[in-house]
Formats: sequence, C-alpha cells, structure tokens
Amino acid sequence: MHHQVIAIAGLLAGALTNVQAAPSSSTSTLSARAAQPQCWSGNAFPASTDWLSFDTLFAKWAPTFRAMGDTDAELSTMREALSAFSAQGGFDAALATAMMVRETHGDTCAVCGDGGVSCGLLQVHGAPGSCAGAAHPCPDDVIRAGIECGTVGCAESYGSSVKGCIAQFGTNWGAVLRCYNSGVVKNPADLRDIAFGDPAYVQQVANILLGADDGTLVQLEGSQCGF
Repeated sequence: MHHQVIAIAGLLAGALTNVQAAPSSSTSTLSARAAQPQCWSGNAFPASTDWLSFDTLFAKWAPTFRAMGDTDAELSTMREALSAFSAQGGFDAALATAMMVRETHGDTCAVCGDGGVSCGLLQVHGAPGSCAGAAHPCPDDVIRAGIECGTVGCAESYGSSVKGCIAQFGTNWGAVLRCYNSGVVKNPADLRDIAFGDPAYVQQVANILLGADDGTLVQLEGSQCGF
C-alpha cells in the first residue's frame, strides 16, 4: 500500500533509533519548538503540540508541490480536501499533509506504487481514478478521492486509512502511521520492526510534522538513525 520509493532527495530519511537531533537548514524556524527533527527510537513520537499547524505545513511545502507540476487550482482542491476529510476523521490535517509529503511530495499525477496498485496523493491500495502518468491538472474529483481513501477510507480501497488505524490505536500517532504504512503493527514497542512497508516511515512523517525539510531528512538517513 504505502511502500512507494519517492525519487526525490529528502524522502530517504531514517526511522526510529535514538541518536542526536540533526542540524537543520531552518534552525531559526524550529528553535522555538520543544521537539526537533531527530532519530525517534522505539515507539516514541512527537507530541501533537509540537507539530507545525496545518496552515504552516501546507504553506511550507506548497513551493515543492508546485515544483512537482501542481497548479494553483490543484493546490486549492488538495488543501480543501485535506482539511475536510481530516476533520471528518477527527484528526489534525497536518498529519495527513505530512503523510502526503512523504508519499508523493504532493504530486497529483504521481505514479502508483506497489506495482501500480497504490495510487493517489496518499498512495492507497485500490484508490480509484488515479491521474498517474497524466498531465496536470488532475481533476478535482480524483484529487479528492485519493485523499478521502487515505484519510477516512472509501469503498473502492482495500488499504488502511488513517481513520481506520485510529480506531485501532487511538491517538498513538506512531502506531497509527505504522498501521497505515504496513497494514499491521508488528511490534508496538519498536515501530521500525515491520513485516511490510518502510521502516523509516514513522520517523520521516514525525520529522516533517516538526518542520524538517528534504535536507534535514537526508541528514537523518541511514546508519545515523540505525538503518
């Protein structure tokens, strides 16, 4: 479901071993926050009070979304759908936004992962109507469908949704993300211990929520964080 390797520097970050926080190119932005981008060990995850707000996070990554080819109209649809479906699911839209950054860098025409079955902005198994390989702009209904399937679920999808994972793990956000990426939480005490998916996924999303950019994510790649 959410195993696509994104060919952009910065989505190669590590996941869950206790090492010092990495230096950041945006230290002044992050210095006032209690938690910094770092290697997250075991089942640790930053408190939601330390996350960037949805508005701030979306604005931070909007230039990247545009660089992927998204039009202003696509960004407007994307932003509205992230806000609306996250509210429907009862969680902060910043979470879905950070996941989208990790999954597709916000490219509405991103290729489908997992051999072509995981599609849409949140790379969901069975998400309908993908624009993969098409030219921008992607139709509004397709953008919304991909976000809906990943956030609250949809009839066509057979992958995990954020809402479905919350039903299992509540506000244990690290476990929610492992559930979403892998379909199962193999080891609740160590969220990089997986049967499927990307062991780095939970840490990557955590650090995006804390304001990490691509450069910082790369600095936390590999052996520095135990990968």
